[in-house]
Amino acid sequence: MKNESEISLMAGTARKLGIFGGTFDPPHISHTLACLYALETNDLDGILVIPCYRHPLGKDATPFEHRLAMARLAMEELGNRAEVLEIESEREEASYTIDTLRLLKERRPGVEFSLIIGSDILKETCLWKSFDEIQKMVRVIILPRSQADSPNEAHFFLPDISSTEIRRLLLTGKDASPFLSRRVLKYIHRHNLYVAP
Repeated sequence: MKNESEISLMAGTARKLGIFGGTFDPPHISHTLACLYALETNDLDGILVIPCYRHPLGKDATPFEHRLAMARLAMEELGNRAEVLEIESEREEASYTIDTLRLLKERRPGVEFSLIIGSDILKETCLWKSFDEIQKMVRVIILPRSQADSPNEAHFFLPDISSTEIRRLLLTGKDASPFLSRRVLKYIHRHNLYVAP
């Protein structure tokens, strides 16, 4: 069921929308900060946060419904400036960014979309399906993740937080609270996610 912010951004008057995708396993503070940073430093009416349904490289992930719910909790503080879509669950096949972009542009032909990616992902775009076409379809907004992979003039970097490392902390019973929204952490504990079998 669509929430009110989703109805507002996808069916409302927003003309410039950012797209921020990921596995979000789990979504962490840097994901939320990335969306806030993109909103505050770019001409965007809102951001569509899109959890990957089935990873194109076949990586295992926590069930989609949990990652979707956690992503919504992680983005709550951004109010109606961000919405989490389950659009990739509409297709059973692997989730490719190019296919999601085509579907979004079909549903909102008047919207100017921008794809938001971290500078650490740039080196992986050679593995993406039709990245050259993606660059022609939408503007690409690159968020500074570290000095090593950001432009020389960048002096601000988003926190270097890894979902993989968070999962490791949780699996070993260590404190992951500095890296997660309190709401997300409560959800993880309530549903016994990321615990040893």
